[in-house]
Amino acid sequence: MLTRGFVVLWIAMAVAMAGIGMVSPLLPVYVREELHGPELAVALSFSGLAVTQLAMSPLVGRLGDRHGPKILIVVGFLIYGAAGLGYLFSHHWALVIAFRLLSGVGAAAIFPMALSYVGRLAPPGREGTYMGMYAVAETAGFGLGPLLGGAVRDLVSSQAAFLTMSVALCGTGLLALIALPAVRGSGHRHEDDEEEEPGSVARPWREVARMPIVQAAVAARVCVSTSWGAGSTFLAVYVVSSDGLNTGSATFVGIVLAARSLLGGLVQPLTGRLADRLNRRYLVASGLGIAAVCLFVIPDLPKTLVEASILGDQMTTAPWLLLVFVVMGMAEAFAMPAQQALFVEAGRQGGMGAVMSLNQMASSLGFLSGSLLGAAVVSAFGLPSVFRFAGLLVFAGVVAFWVLMRRAQMRPARLVIRELAPATAGDD
Repeated sequence: MLTRGFVVLWIAMAVAMAGIGMVSPLLPVYVREELHGPELAVALSFSGLAVTQLAMSPLVGRLGDRHGPKILIVVGFLIYGAAGLGYLFSHHWALVIAFRLLSGVGAAAIFPMALSYVGRLAPPGREGTYMGMYAVAETAGFGLGPLLGGAVRDLVSSQAAFLTMSVALCGTGLLALIALPAVRGSGHRHEDDEEEEPGSVARPWREVARMPIVQAAVAARVCVSTSWGAGSTFLAVYVVSSDGLNTGSATFVGIVLAARSLLGGLVQPLTGRLADRLNRRYLVASGLGIAAVCLFVIPDLPKTLVEASILGDQMTTAPWLLLVFVVMGMAEAFAMPAQQALFVEAGRQGGMGAVMSLNQMASSLGFLSGSLLGAAVVSAFGLPSVFRFAGLLVFAGVVAFWVLMRRAQMRPARLVIRELAPATAGDD
């Protein structure tokens, strides 16, 4: 597993996700508290990148299958880093949203192509192990990011956090350009092979979309991402603002998100191995079911606030909220490697880049719609109600995933592909 390609990509994604995580939770607070934007602007400042992600993902998937993922990963890092510089000069909420849209172009290349790269390295039967190890980079990086970003914002300024993110992303782009080995075209490659093995074929979108295993994984991904878009857009606002917990601490927002990501990320190498040994359907459903309950009960938690001192600075914390996010992170750690392993299985049938781009499109669609729906829920029912909404969405995703996976077991992907016309090189 510890090949040069895997190690370089792991380091690059850990640093990049820390940079991305520094800024993403801060943007809603920045738009609402400093630029005085409306609720819709608050939502788009967090999820606007999903618009361009959704538009770019089909093109990225096909380019990745034809030319390999490396160049797209490099370009994605550089574009995302350039967008971070734009926040420094954004003195109106509309400009923040515009640069957030540009970030989405970079994200559309980074995330599905990184997953595609790891999927090509994973041998059959070890998909969960590889995805679990890779997930440590994403979750640990994104877990540290909000903590660092919140501290930088409280101690220096929001602009300092934006600059730090830009430097981190551009630096990882250069690292990937210099040190990340290229893989060519579509197919599966074993970790020790110098050349790719023939295997996965870049099939037309209609074939990929009709694969039952893809439908099941995408359905769960859409619902979970919609929930994440709704809840995460307003989490920082809920923690900081007077109509929520009123802690006034962006640093505590970072601690909450870091607890969820870091603790969950640390156990994913173990849960990834479990995904190669146990029923992946049960792991996904049980993990997401617990996460749904955690989100739903957030408004009912005791609103006990505790003053704490970190590095000599006083900070107001909400211990019950922190505990719930710890439990949520552990539950998601059981679900995520199993779900990503299902996408790798499907990628060998329909093209790794195409399937991972569908994964990204599902995330982007859910993220965007969840943020906008969350803004509507907050406007209609108040800030705490957005977490009830998010919990119900995850539960709906569990039900959809379970039903569609039963169908996938009865009608495997290879049978669907045989029923359709053979893929041709120019048929997209």
